[in-house]
Amino acid sequence: RAARRNWQRASGRSRRAGSGDAVDPASQVPKIVVDLGDMSAPTVEPVFVHVYELGALQRKTWQDRVSILSPFHIGVEVQGQEWSYGMGVHNSHAEVVYNAPGKHPDHKFRQTLSMGYSRVPPREILKMLDGLNSKWNNFTFDFQTRNGLHFAETLCNRLGVAQLPPWVFEKDQSRERVFLRVYDLGQTWITKWHNAMMKSYGAFHTGVEVYGREWCFGGSMDEDIPKDYPGILWVEPGECPSHDFRESLYMGSTSLRPEQVERIICEMNEAWTCVSYDMFTRNCHDFSTALCERLGVSKPPPWVNELAPVLAGPKAGEGRQPPATVAALTPCEH
Repeated sequence: RAARRNWQRASGRSRRAGSGDAVDPASQVPKIVVDLGDMSAPTVEPVFVHVYELGALQRKTWQDRVSILSPFHIGVEVQGQEWSYGMGVHNSHAEVVYNAPGKHPDHKFRQTLSMGYSRVPPREILKMLDGLNSKWNNFTFDFQTRNGLHFAETLCNRLGVAQLPPWVFEKDQSRERVFLRVYDLGQTWITKWHNAMMKSYGAFHTGVEVYGREWCFGGSMDEDIPKDYPGILWVEPGECPSHDFRESLYMGSTSLRPEQVERIICEMNEAWTCVSYDMFTRNCHDFSTALCERLGVSKPPPWVNELAPVLAGPKAGEGRQPPATVAALTPCEH
């Protein structure tokens, strides 16, 4: 990258505005040493949002405000650092802080969302963060109208990337959020390159996350496998071992209870067997669509499965042969 950065923390001990207590400089916004003339040139900087479940200590400390609190803490990653804003429970002081991406010490990491790319020059990003730090402080914090979610929303807007998804603002915990986990099919650089260049006809794998489990469907190369052997299995969200995780898509919230979801999976096991798997006409995306329908949420976007009908041709199932360019893309073996 043409732009070279040198982050340097403020030396010595610093003091918060309006406070007489000395604090560890490691918890403060870093001092930026700009040593470049080319930092004013536009770049293409990826931006991510890291979603955390609100820490247990925070929920306990502010239990009288649970009804107005979001259950999530949000951090925005740009230029290799994650930035967030919130009220500390140890000192009851609100401030902008930074940490390694996905490593906030006070909250439980849940997932990462890709927000797109920012063309704001690196120098302007540094000025932007410095300006936000002076305006988002202990005196401007409000649990309802000016909290960590509003800070993340403001930063994403300034960076020119996507808005935060609506579900992070939902306070109703009686409904379970459902996510579609999207992977690059297999674990080869060829697939990643193809998906990056042609997303509409990419080669992907998907699974549906609900109540902490990611449900997916696959076939097997074992010719001796019983005909009624289930093709449905679950993995830890975002951890399918056969593919490389790409992104999470929010599909909506379901009112079904965990035992009802388990019952649905048991019912679907009868129809979604290993031997019924077909890469082109009955694959993991078809299962994801069917499960989302049963959960009462949105269907997966068409682009995750647009490659299959193209390769299947007008007479899917009648002596088709996949093109040589995708011959190595085998179904998920579980």
